[in-house]
Amino acid sequence: MRWLQMTDYKIQSNKVFFSVLIVSTIVSAILVVIDFYIDFKSAPIEVYAGFFFATLTISLLSIKYNQSNFVRSLLPTLIFLLLEGIFLNQPRTFSTVVYWFPFIPILAVLMQGLRASQIWFGILLVTYLANYFYVDTILGSTYHLELSSKAYFISGIIFHIAILTSTYLLYNLLGNAYILSIEKNTELSELKDTTEQKSLRLTAFNSALIELTRNPEASQTLEKLFENVCTLAQDSLEVNRVCIWLFDENRNSLKLEYLIENGKTINKNLKITREEYPSYFKALETKPYIMAHDAIAHHDTLEFKDNYLTRHEIKSMLDCPILLDKKSIGVVCCEHVKEKRHWEAQDALITQSLADFIANHYKNEQIKSLLNTLKTQNQELSLNSSMIKSMNIELNQLNEKLLESNESLELAVDERTKELLMQNNQLKEYAFVNSHMLRAPLSSILGISNLLQIHNTSIEDAELLNALHKSTKNLDEIIRKISSTLEDGSSLTRNDIDFIINKHFKETGVE
Repeated sequence: MRWLQMTDYKIQSNKVFFSVLIVSTIVSAILVVIDFYIDFKSAPIEVYAGFFFATLTISLLSIKYNQSNFVRSLLPTLIFLLLEGIFLNQPRTFSTVVYWFPFIPILAVLMQGLRASQIWFGILLVTYLANYFYVDTILGSTYHLELSSKAYFISGIIFHIAILTSTYLLYNLLGNAYILSIEKNTELSELKDTTEQKSLRLTAFNSALIELTRNPEASQTLEKLFENVCTLAQDSLEVNRVCIWLFDENRNSLKLEYLIENGKTINKNLKITREEYPSYFKALETKPYIMAHDAIAHHDTLEFKDNYLTRHEIKSMLDCPILLDKKSIGVVCCEHVKEKRHWEAQDALITQSLADFIANHYKNEQIKSLLNTLKTQNQELSLNSSMIKSMNIELNQLNEKLLESNESLELAVDERTKELLMQNNQLKEYAFVNSHMLRAPLSSILGISNLLQIHNTSIEDAELLNALHKSTKNLDEIIRKISSTLEDGSSLTRNDIDFIINKHFKETGVE
């Protein structure tokens, strides 16, 4: 049953709505006047007067609450109550009232929409059946009417006027909807064309930006980079002036680095300070962009009014900061002269993309510098590593030699210690001999010497001298023997020395 389904297009027109209210108020006033002169014999004049004042009240309420569904439903409800009141007062008007019922769904369509009209259709159908059973019970299946020709004629005219008015209002409602649809279609067409133009402009900008990114010569120097960025911004945004400013080291001033105006590069030595333009500097550090449609009135740019904007006839400004590591290092400034420019989101997107392109150049330079530093450090570390490796090899060799020397030294020390012990023992023996054994011949010599000095005996000098000579000779042999033995490293005991001494002493006969 899809063919029975209807779509509620929710066609509403305030103009038609107020037209319905005006017509209803006029009709209710006409009914009061006519019923005063010609009795319709359907209801007392008080009912029509009450209907007029109720209609007038609804019209006044609708001026303030015209968008309220409740207020919009009051007039159809009022007409329904009027018709049903007339019927209940005069059941014989059943044949007349039934023709007025269709106006209620029509009013609902004009004032509320299709859904309300469908609801009223159901209500009226139930009411019509109830009225039928009521008439059939009270008057029977047939009944006679008493009609006034004048009243019937005038009510007929009012009925035809109501039909024509309803038809006109429906036509007007549909006409308004048609005109609105044409306007919407025109707006959609213009929006489509604008969207296509924006899309083409963004596509062209993306292509140019990609080409700029892939061209290594475009960023060989900062001046070349700034020139390409300003040219691309001027072509993409169709603005008169594009310039690039950079912060100084203290971030207290901005210096003009590049300016292009109407396709020509202009060299100007300009500088602005934070002290002169505090609001502008603050905006660059806190906002993603400054979109000043009216630069003279905008809070962030009005500080330039006297010194900059008026002098260069600049009406609109679009500035995007150049962010490096989340800190502004400069700004890309697009300026439109002589007439105001209403900036759009895509304009800000294009300008921000160019600012990011400049920031990426600085970032790449930082990365290159860091890579060069790391490369230098790696080379130094590699050289140091080679030197350390070589030193380790030398140290290992020296350590091996030291170990070998230590082993040899230990052996030499052991041997030398043994020799020293032996020599020490020999020295002890020698000391003993010198102090005990050598004293004997030496004492003999001393005794003989004393005898020669003291006694003047009859013994001949030749015998004394001979004895002295032998003692001295023996002593010399003993000393030589001991010295020779010590020099050769041979062992010499006390017994050996005692034997030598005794032997020589026995030969000389000295005790």
